[in-house]
Amino acid sequence: MMMEFSKKPLLLLVVLALGVAGCPIQAGDQIPCVEDVTCPAQYPVCGPAGRCIAGTSGARASVAIVGADGYAPTDLLSGTVRMLVVARATTGVATVRLASGSASFGASSAAAAPPLFAFDVDTTAFADGDVPVTATVVAGDASTGTANGILHVDNSSPPVIARITAFSVGASQAASTGSANISSGGTTKLWASFTGRGNSGATLSCAPACNGTLSATSIANGGNVTVTGSVNGALTYTLTVAPSTGPSVMSNLTINVVPPANATSLTTIPSVIHQGGSATLTPTFDFGSSPAVPGTATIVGTDGSMYSNLVTGIGVQVAPTVPTTTYSLQVSNAAGTPAASVPTATVTAALGTWSPLNNITFDVLRGATVTALDNGKVLIAGGVDGINPPVSTAILCDATGACVSRAMGTRRAFHTAVKVDSGPNAGKVLLAGGYTASGPATPTSSAEFYDPGADAFANTTAVTTGTVTAARARHIAVFFSPTTILIAGGTDGGTVLNTAIKYDISTATPTTANVSNTMVQPRASFTGTLVSGKVLIVGGEAGDLTAELFDPAGAGAFSSTGALPAGEDKRSHTAVLIGGASTNSGKVLISGGVNGAGSGTPSSTQFLYAPGSGTFTSAASMATARSNHAAISLSTDSVLICGGTDGTNDLKSCERYDPASGTQYPTAPLMEARTDFGFAPITISSLVEILAAGGTVSTPTRAFAETYNPN
Repeated sequence: MMMEFSKKPLLLLVVLALGVAGCPIQAGDQIPCVEDVTCPAQYPVCGPAGRCIAGTSGARASVAIVGADGYAPTDLLSGTVRMLVVARATTGVATVRLASGSASFGASSAAAAPPLFAFDVDTTAFADGDVPVTATVVAGDASTGTANGILHVDNSSPPVIARITAFSVGASQAASTGSANISSGGTTKLWASFTGRGNSGATLSCAPACNGTLSATSIANGGNVTVTGSVNGALTYTLTVAPSTGPSVMSNLTINVVPPANATSLTTIPSVIHQGGSATLTPTFDFGSSPAVPGTATIVGTDGSMYSNLVTGIGVQVAPTVPTTTYSLQVSNAAGTPAASVPTATVTAALGTWSPLNNITFDVLRGATVTALDNGKVLIAGGVDGINPPVSTAILCDATGACVSRAMGTRRAFHTAVKVDSGPNAGKVLLAGGYTASGPATPTSSAEFYDPGADAFANTTAVTTGTVTAARARHIAVFFSPTTILIAGGTDGGTVLNTAIKYDISTATPTTANVSNTMVQPRASFTGTLVSGKVLIVGGEAGDLTAELFDPAGAGAFSSTGALPAGEDKRSHTAVLIGGASTNSGKVLISGGVNGAGSGTPSSTQFLYAPGSGTFTSAASMATARSNHAAISLSTDSVLICGGTDGTNDLKSCERYDPASGTQYPTAPLMEARTDFGFAPITISSLVEILAAGGTVSTPTRAFAETYNPN
């Protein structure tokens, strides 16, 4: 059967599409049309040139015959066919009728969505040949429109040619394609359009052995059949259209039914890095057992980063751009169904940077002292290069980076330097003891003041400042308010000492007095920390686990406190009083140092001393074993720990202990490796930074001092 039309429905649909798409109204004689009803109100008349023009239109309704559903216009028709008509009216469609002469056709049992209307036509009621048909629409205001067409009927032996015009898969026909991925247990739909079968259905089949995935094994032209993913794998679906005569035609498509994906874990090493550094994230995941096609796995960071093309078990380097970044492992199967879990890992980028104080190169000496002065400057005194005798000079630096030399009264290295906070000598720095010969060897009993007011080591004779009652180095000196300094322990060059004196600076000329008793244990390279009005003394002798307190009341006395943890016979360690408002505030952090007999082995262990209970408890270990390092409390209340030696190499690395969380995290390394050096706070541009000076012998390329910005 062949359809002929008195209207041009395709052009009509194009014109309507332009209106729906919101195209702007053009000037008259520019908009194409097929009849008045398709023209806009400004130009309501479809002119003789097929363009909308101005005027008065009487058209209120429009109708066109589309054709027999599933057949080409040239096909000969037999049996009952489903005819489609498109009808529109400006006042709404009241009725649509399709007839041939006096014979009207009933509405199809398979209704169409307006503006399409469907009618069932039994072609056997007509003689073979051309049969005229007329479609009529009646509008809501009783206006009408008509369209004519011709059916080509041949019920004797119609040479119908089967054709498949579409075979696709998707949740909707508009979104369907030639293949699809669905999850196991999920559903989708097969869509088919074909000619040569009239209203008869075509057949569907699935391989391998997957017909059970189909809700039906036949499909109508323009219809759909549901597929359920009850069989995993690559499934091939075949549409077969068999005409009443002639060969059958087939079309295939593939649906991959894939199992659920699994996201098992996402781990990071390390979890804390220095700002600008990187961490390794390792994802563990799979796309189910033997999936027909793989899914996708992506790591997404809260800093906006994304990492794809992942392989399970293979690490990915990440460089977070914000202080704390949480990464999530997002895994989906090939159908796009996400895994039930989304593992996460958090990487913290720790703060802190080092920069040179200036571009001047000085000797970087071991055993120098670094002391902050009240005038904002820092005094770096003495030290030894390991070959020559200790120096008798001090360097005075300010926040601008300007540094000048000052002559000391005595050569010193591994001495002590204490700033006096009150009394007639307030603001001065007392330097006491230390080695005077290369090696280092030969400790001295002398002491001297640096006077910031005079900017000199004035009155440095023993008569003026008094003497330390025994020559000593590697000892401790701790200031007691208002006017007393405890000097204790150390070595006289051959013997480790247990003696101590109270150095009284309440008068312009200091006096000394022996402490009423000696320390519990001889000690050298140990620590003394003022805590709760007493001095906590830790380490200093191989094999010794005792710790003691010095009480300055009266003549002063030493007494034992809680023992160190097993195996922690510390030497060359650091001890820092923790400030702030955390639960660890007021405790003393003991870090690193060497343990064991002889020269010992550098340790990464840390522990906390609680003055209330007098006990030591383990704390988070450092990332690096180190001794002969430096540590200082920052304005953030965390403790900065840097440099030292691991027993083989001098170290640049630094790390910070956070007392609020009890965790250890990295920070920027020193610009130069340093050991047996010192820290002091210095205010630069209103920010309290940390100046590091002293340490390993310099070369011309090494800066004398550097500063740390903790933010």
